[in-house]
Amino acid sequence: MPKKIQQTAFVKTHWKHKLSYGGELRKSHHGRGARPLSSKRSLHLVFKINKTALRRGLRHPESYKVVNEVIAKYRRKFFVKIESLSVQGDHIHLMVRCSKRSLFQAFFKVVSGQIAQRLTGTFRESYEGPRVWKYRPFSRVVEGFRAAIVLRNYIQLNECEARGERSYRKQRLKGMGPAQLAELWA
Repeated sequence: MPKKIQQTAFVKTHWKHKLSYGGELRKSHHGRGARPLSSKRSLHLVFKINKTALRRGLRHPESYKVVNEVIAKYRRKFFVKIESLSVQGDHIHLMVRCSKRSLFQAFFKVVSGQIAQRLTGTFRESYEGPRVWKYRPFSRVVEGFRAAIVLRNYIQLNECEARGERSYRKQRLKGMGPAQLAELWA
């Protein structure tokens, strides 16, 4: 009798979402495949909180300090290079690189877990409130030099808006000239 071959569930991903995973994509069948990661390219990573779980938000001085401490500690432990970072009131943007898939995955799990535990104060006792994270971490592999520059400018623009140096515009990066981009980094 021939041996049975184990079938694996393969989910075909739409071409638009081939390099993305998590976040709102998990609601549709498009975001249900394996998380695409690359050891040669940068990764755009977004952690989004549930506003009902953390009313003060991530820009509150105590929360901001916790987030930065956790990210700094675990980037060294998992050999993750952070190219850009922006902590908003309700989400965190990271542009990161890492050499191994397993280190990336461990970084996602530990950082999200440690931030949630430290912000809710639940190291030893159980937490009965709403979930801290709204979605699973969104990640997208950044392909190409131009896409990396656009992402870096986008994260910097988010940081400037969070600090109150720039007001939020619907167009955001579209229509910004070289002089405005230089001003963004000043």
